[in-house]
Amino acid sequence: MSWLYGYFFKTGKIDRPPLRPHLHSFEAAKVEVYAGGSGKHLLHFPHPHKPGETVFILGDPILRKGADFRYPDSDDWHVLLADERHLDCLDGHWLILIAANSEIRAYNDLLCKRSLYLYELSDYFYFCSDITLLKDAGLAKIDPEKMGAYWHTQFPPHQRRYAPGSFSYYQDTQMLFQRGTLLLSDQGAKISYQVFSPDAEVQNLHKMLENMTLLPLRAGRKVCLGLSAGMDVRPLLAIIMNSGLPISTVHFGRDTTEDYRLARRIATDLGLSFRFIAERSVDTGWESVRKYMYSRGFGYNPASSCLMQYFPILAEDFDVFLGGYYGEIFRCRMMAAHFFSLFKLRTPDYRYFTGYLDLKPHSFFVPEVNLSMHKGFVHSLKDSLAQMPPPDGMPNPLWMNLFYVRYSPRSINMPDFCHLDSQINDHMPYLQASLLNQHWKYGAWAQLDEQVHRRVIREYFPQLSRYPLALAQHSAPYNYRPYAMKILVALKTRREKH
Repeated sequence: MSWLYGYFFKTGKIDRPPLRPHLHSFEAAKVEVYAGGSGKHLLHFPHPHKPGETVFILGDPILRKGADFRYPDSDDWHVLLADERHLDCLDGHWLILIAANSEIRAYNDLLCKRSLYLYELSDYFYFCSDITLLKDAGLAKIDPEKMGAYWHTQFPPHQRRYAPGSFSYYQDTQMLFQRGTLLLSDQGAKISYQVFSPDAEVQNLHKMLENMTLLPLRAGRKVCLGLSAGMDVRPLLAIIMNSGLPISTVHFGRDTTEDYRLARRIATDLGLSFRFIAERSVDTGWESVRKYMYSRGFGYNPASSCLMQYFPILAEDFDVFLGGYYGEIFRCRMMAAHFFSLFKLRTPDYRYFTGYLDLKPHSFFVPEVNLSMHKGFVHSLKDSLAQMPPPDGMPNPLWMNLFYVRYSPRSINMPDFCHLDSQINDHMPYLQASLLNQHWKYGAWAQLDEQVHRRVIREYFPQLSRYPLALAQHSAPYNYRPYAMKILVALKTRREKH
């Protein structure tokens, strides 16, 4: 992974043993920073405007201009760092830390896809870019009250759930949230953030999706498309086919499903290379589960560890994995509660959100810890809802989608970008603040009707509308909308059980 850790000493420098070998460092009387990992996702250079300061950039920042995107070059960084408030215009997933002789400044992306953790001790502050480094330093002790928001919303582990919190669940540990900033100096630590709010600027969403999808291809990176027979990846494939740029495809999982059969058929018909990686071929046993859990923290489902074994295989031949992750938000499919909120006259409140976020997990904790976690969940959910804007005529599903975008990208069941960066760039066109800004310009009916997806397919490569849709072992005609598909799957599953 691309990573960094370091220290800010309150008085004098204290010798600390290295936690791991590093590639780059900054050392001064009060500050030490060490960074390493993948060279593709780690930049290190002198600050172009402030002599004596060093800039560390982790991840994959993307520069937006209107509806177009590019990867920043040295000239761009010269402009962006002239006024560090300009960093707000960066999309992608990234963490930027600037080290000076007696000061640390840090910033992260607008959706908190990468973050920074900060722990205060009596003589110094310790900071790091991921929880493995927090654990390596012996500082990862769980705070039951802070853990409450995660325990109640994500146990048993569930892919569709997310925790309504902007904080770390480790004791005495702060973290950067969305559009976060950290100033660490002799006056102490000052952390601030701005929760995601859609801006008023209207852009051509189809053009933005095109440019974001084609960005790595146009930059000359070797790209592999995660191909399924579902709806979310299909607009991306339509855009790529229309561009004429070369692409390879891959399908993970099992070769006994309708999803696999249709994905292979699409690739064959279009003359695309198609690679299948079987789930059983990447099951490497308990050691991979142990590493997976150590790197992701309390709450991950060990059964998901095999998912991360696909990426090192792809990285042997490709720079970028391109997927349709998060495209569901543009077609109102993620949560049944979002759809059913259409029929509520009032804006969903604390009680309503509790009804669908709280999984009511069976607890093995002592009563005191249970009570502490419950208090933490209540406080976190109420605090998060208090930061939501008035709906102002916004339909309930779109208002709930705003809550979802604020808290789902950094939930513990989401892709862990700091670890993916050690293997391959997971490029997710839909999971970008620039594109998500446009989500609220469309009405709830347009979302429910999948108009973004279907119009892009019709505009760029209508041949893809000839193929049925598939979800695991189920398939349905192309004209089925998301909730029709869900009803079909539910009925088929019920029949199979009986």
